Amino acid sequence: MARNKIKNMGDEWLMTTIENLQEQIAVQKNLDPTTLDMSEDNVVTGKILRAKYSFLYDEARHRHTRFSGFTNAISE
Repeated sequence: MARNKIKNMGDEWLMTTIENLQEQIAVQKNLDPTTLDMSEDNVVTGKILRAKYSFLYDEARHRHTRFSGFTNAISE
């Protein structure tokens, strides 16, 4: 039973982190077209956000994480 509790806690953390990354990526996508001079730092930051999201999304799928929320998070 303790093993399931630990897995569930890890799944919750994973889903929360994925949701936060989704929000950050959405905000950045909205700002990118309005920015006249995209600095290299902004481009690198965007790539890092998407890489983190991709890694955590793959990890959640590997763990068969289920999410009952309404975001674009893991559902299969």
